[in-house]
Amino acid sequence: MLMNVKRLFDSVAIEAMVSSDLPADQLADALLDAEVDDKLVRFAVQVKSRAPYPGEIPRLEPLRNRLVTVGVPLLVAPLISEAAGRALTEAQWSWVDSQGNADVRASGIRISCRVPSRPVSRTPRGLPRGSGSWSIMRSLISDGVMEGEAELAERAGVSQPRVSQVLTALSTAGLVERRGRSTWAADRPVLLDAFLNSYADARGIASWFYSLDSPNQACEQIAAVGESLHADTVISGDVAADRLVPWRVPTHTTVYTNDHRLATQLELTPAQGPDDANVELIVPADQSILRIRHEEDAALAHPTQVIVDLQRLGGADRHEAAEKVREWLLGAGQGSPGDAVRPRRRCDR
Repeated sequence: MLMNVKRLFDSVAIEAMVSSDLPADQLADALLDAEVDDKLVRFAVQVKSRAPYPGEIPRLEPLRNRLVTVGVPLLVAPLISEAAGRALTEAQWSWVDSQGNADVRASGIRISCRVPSRPVSRTPRGLPRGSGSWSIMRSLISDGVMEGEAELAERAGVSQPRVSQVLTALSTAGLVERRGRSTWAADRPVLLDAFLNSYADARGIASWFYSLDSPNQACEQIAAVGESLHADTVISGDVAADRLVPWRVPTHTTVYTNDHRLATQLELTPAQGPDDANVELIVPADQSILRIRHEEDAALAHPTQVIVDLQRLGGADRHEAAEKVREWLLGAGQGSPGDAVRPRRRCDR
């Protein structure tokens, strides 16, 4: 992939070459020297087999801090989405991908380009959207192989023709493969990363509160009120992550519901906004959150949503927890919650 970087520099008449004096401690995968106005600009290159999705990028800060001691941090990957590219730039990374997209910033150098129209193998230009599509993708990420489009349609809450449309789009993107008349197999890690890169948020209406009770107790209180109203509720974020893969002590409560009345019935202190709250109650526009849940415990959101919420809430420990949930989901993630116990880490907000 370094050849792509060299071609980028060549296109703007900057001579660049791979340096042979890579430091013994291997801080970087490679060093690239560019000559600008008779001055040498050295890039410390980190090569990734896949681009980080936006929520992972804060976790790269320690790596960037190490690379900056030997050169300008430059991340290289097969494809860097617009969202990931913006996040990398904001985190003070230079970056280049194999498709011709780049944002390189250094002394005397400013290269920025985006080639959105180029088809990319195994990476979708745009995933099918909507609650039904997200439901299908969440199901495929969990199950890997799906037999019977009618069953998938019922589970996702869409028509069978819509299931066929979504599966065809995912197949074209290289994310699923047809293995029979009605059998589809997903490339689960790639589909999960594509989902996380493309999923914006739940949207809908959020209410924020402050509670002196623990997040688990707050979840129990909300569930009890929801049951009295015959409302549908599902737990995500810190508490769901802790029940799936204990890693950090929960400090925040995230609950989704289908009933607006629930927010008015809670005996919690209303907060001015998310910065003043440790409890959030969301009536989502994306109904896949309430429809597709953890298979062994319907009180918990699907692990894909747990990862999304951990990334959204932020904090280094949460990003680590999100990665643990990802590993659990793709590895031994079909067991019961808490099967893969990890040492708890202290939390940050």
